[in-house]
Amino acid sequence: MDPEVVSDRENYALSLFALVDRDKVDASSQQMPELAEQLQAYLSGNMGIDLLDCRIEVLGDETYLVLNGVAGASLPAVFALSDVQKTQLFRYRREDSDSATLTPLAVDPSGGNES
Repeated sequence: MDPEVVSDRENYALSLFALVDRDKVDASSQQMPELAEQLQAYLSGNMGIDLLDCRIEVLGDETYLVLNGVAGASLPAVFALSDVQKTQLFRYRREDSDSATLTPLAVDPSGGNES
C-alpha cells in the first residue's frame, strides 16, 4: 500500500454497545474477532467507510469497536454514525501493548440541542 495513502489514515473508537445489543454480546467470547470482521464488512459495504480493519477492545469498564486506518474522506460517515447512534467518537492511539489513549472528538453524543 502507498505510504502516502496510509499516512492520511487515523484510528477511531466507538462504544461497541452503541452499535450492538449488550445483552447479545459477550465481550470475553472467542468470537469477538469474527464480530469485528462482520462490523467492518457492514461499515465498508453499507456505509461506505474506507478503513483498514476493525477490532474489539476492552479498555477499563468499556468495550470499544476500534476502527483502524480510517481514510480522511470517510470521516463524515464516521461522524454521522456516531451522531445517529448518539455515542461519543474517540481518536484512538495505542501507547503500548497494555494501554491506549482515547481522545474525545467534538461530537455531541446526546444528539444536539433538542427543544
